[in-house]
Amino acid sequence: MINKAIVALLPLIPRSLVWKVSRRYIAGKTLDDALRCVEKLNGAGMSATLDVLGEDTTDHSEALAGEQIYQEALREISSRGLDANISVKLSMLGLKFDGPLCESIVMRLLQSAELYDNYVRMDMEDSSVTGITLDLYRKLRIKSGRVGTVVQSYLRSTESSVAELLSGGITNLRLCKGIYVEPEEIAFKEFEEVQDSFRSTLRLLLENGAQRVGIATHDPQLVLSTLELLKELEIPKERYEFQMLLGVAEKMRGDLVTAGHPLRVYVPFGEEWYAYSTRRLRENPQIAGHVVKNLFRG
Repeated sequence: MINKAIVALLPLIPRSLVWKVSRRYIAGKTLDDALRCVEKLNGAGMSATLDVLGEDTTDHSEALAGEQIYQEALREISSRGLDANISVKLSMLGLKFDGPLCESIVMRLLQSAELYDNYVRMDMEDSSVTGITLDLYRKLRIKSGRVGTVVQSYLRSTESSVAELLSGGITNLRLCKGIYVEPEEIAFKEFEEVQDSFRSTLRLLLENGAQRVGIATHDPQLVLSTLELLKELEIPKERYEFQMLLGVAEKMRGDLVTAGHPLRVYVPFGEEWYAYSTRRLRENPQIAGHVVKNLFRG
């Protein structure tokens, strides 16, 4: 309760202190910061996904600026020989004000991914764009094998959406719980319900031939369930990878890598770090306690 109260007071906490705490979860403000982080992760036997912080652009220049950063990221990943791909939020690339522009940007990124032997993940946002994102994925996966998207186990529609995707062709999905606040009629609210949906959706994907599944969770129970399922179904390592956020569950992450499981770390960076940081603190109120400790130490 104390930590939640602290979260409510976040606007009063100096940005410099929030940045100090957030550095554990954010690679930095620049692409070069992020690439140095990826080098360290690669050295520890982990892949990475670069994510430029920011969403909900409102004009063409902002959307094209987002594309430019990602194009540079793909070039630099290739030139430095790094094991990393990119994850894009479609609302950052103009989805909410110009759908055709957004699609053209993603297509250009896919062309670059082809050139540099890389991959583009279309991230999932709130339910207002779930259907649009899945529709675009259906369209683009026909044109390119270098695109994937994300499904969220807390949405009631996820299993049926996944079943439809699996019946329609090659499917590459990242499965996560989901973080956006949604009404009860479209989203599970109980913790166990979300866990059960995650398990059943993962089984559906693995049993029905998904090309590759990103298993994105820090939940120890779900990690254990996943390990049991992978063993039961004898899933080869080429068909799955665990995925975790930078700075989270680091011991578990290391244990999975030591056991020989493929693992990818999500590496966020950019000037929009403050909005991301405050959201992470709201999702994990216990982190807020560290902010206050640092405040009084300062």
